[in-house]
Amino acid sequence: MKRGVFLTFDVECSMGGAWQDSGLRPVPPSRAIWGEYDGQQLGLPLIVQILQERGLVATFFVEAFTDEQGYPGAMHRVCEFLLDHGQDVQLHVHPNHKHYGLAHQGKPHPRTDAMSELDATDQRALLEEGIDRLKQWTGRRPVAFRAGNLAASEETLQQLAATGILLDSSYSFPYAGQRCCFASEQPYNGSKWYGPVLEMALSGFRQARLPGVHAAKPLDLVGISFEECRDAVDATCAAGADSVVILHSFSLFKVRNIQYDGGRLNRVVTRRFRRFCDWLQARADRPAHSFSSLAEAVLAGTYQASEVFPCKLVHPRAVVRKAVQAVNRLYWT
Repeated sequence: MKRGVFLTFDVECSMGGAWQDSGLRPVPPSRAIWGEYDGQQLGLPLIVQILQERGLVATFFVEAFTDEQGYPGAMHRVCEFLLDHGQDVQLHVHPNHKHYGLAHQGKPHPRTDAMSELDATDQRALLEEGIDRLKQWTGRRPVAFRAGNLAASEETLQQLAATGILLDSSYSFPYAGQRCCFASEQPYNGSKWYGPVLEMALSGFRQARLPGVHAAKPLDLVGISFEECRDAVDATCAAGADSVVILHSFSLFKVRNIQYDGGRLNRVVTRRFRRFCDWLQARADRPAHSFSSLAEAVLAGTYQASEVFPCKLVHPRAVVRKAVQAVNRLYWT
């Protein structure tokens, strides 16, 4: 399996302030997932259109507990749409979505959105329920998992192994020691075995230490330029490891508030995504893989795990990008 790129999307509905204000509801799938505004669909339909125009397959980590947010059946429709368009569907879990449903039933519930903060029994129960739901919606067991907010740990991987999940993509060195609770002392990009579970890290790069500039950035096209993403992928693949890029179902549009009112196309991020997909289409030496194809390669014994030290990008574009980001955060730009 040639070293390449895993395009991934987290598909979920924000809580939209519903925990803090009982008068609010979680953001509906029509906004957070489909991006339906003024007769347009700026979420999954636009993302999938861009992928299909270039013959690319991505992996969509679909949240399992949207029913508990008050939208029963919504994710079944999402999975059918993605599979009908040849995309890969895997498991995503935000514990708070399940907890919100428990709260509305008057049942005891934790108040955390971090898998790593739950005990082993609760983590396993969430995973098993999520696996069962995804199997009902897709007709197949998921082979890969990503924790909401990347808030997983080695304990999470042990529970994944107990449920038969082969792959995880929750580790990301820019967040290690923060919400990402892996104990790895050496940051890495690429893939690494944790017992029987293969961790395919969400990639990132190190930056020059400048005032107001973070020491490291993940490969999320909402927060980095196309050029930075391209160069980091090239450096990681050249070093002998795979790259993982992340976006969300709502990444290609802007919203006015936490309830996702007034959605409109985010031209900056959409342009970055189109350019990155164009680049991937033109680079036969940087193929786009899915987590399903990775699982097949692992089981066939044709995949070799490889972790590499994260590359460092030193370029004035980091400062330019911050200026672009500042302007682009304005709703009307």
